[in-house]
Amino acid sequence: MTAFFDLFLPSFTMLFVTMDPIGNMPIFMSLTESPRPGYRLLMAKRSVLIGFSVMFFFAYAGEAFLNLLGISIPAFRIAGGIMLFIVALQMIFIDEQKEKAAEEASDHPYENDVSVFPLAVPLIAGPGSIASIILLMSERHGNISQQAYVIGSLIAVCLITYFLFRLSNHFARLFGQTINTVISKLLGIILGAMASQFIIDGVHGLIA
Repeated sequence: MTAFFDLFLPSFTMLFVTMDPIGNMPIFMSLTESPRPGYRLLMAKRSVLIGFSVMFFFAYAGEAFLNLLGISIPAFRIAGGIMLFIVALQMIFIDEQKEKAAEEASDHPYENDVSVFPLAVPLIAGPGSIASIILLMSERHGNISQQAYVIGSLIAVCLITYFLFRLSNHFARLFGQTINTVISKLLGIILGAMASQFIIDGVHGLIA
């Protein structure tokens, strides 16, 4: 139980907020409107699988990539924290990135495969979520058991995303746009606090 609260829950919260399955749900609905039977279910499966693959890749290769570029983990914590804070502000006030992605994809007919863009990237595996997974894994560098909790939380968020996408019509009618907006803004506040902590930890790491 201690490991759940100390390892799994913080990772799950960070990834859930940055991957934002609740906020992505109405966008998924608008992008997958189609008279073709099974199209929405197919896009849900593909987008989540591709998004998970991208996140999994950066979970294990992200830190090595940073080392190749000569970027220290404290420096990335500061940069990642700033990026996550910007994402939090967008969630609280206005989410232009998602609106832009939805508008670009809506220009294409429903026959097109929208699972890669914009669903998997950047809605599921966006800059904020990729930065989060790299930071979470780097904090547990060399500890396979602790990193397993991060991967487990990633799997859990992806399963929730698939579940929400698949049942998006029912959830939209149940909660409505107003409640969805309120939830998204509350998650944005939480993300802002977590981003601030990343920046503080990064500064401490640089001056230590």
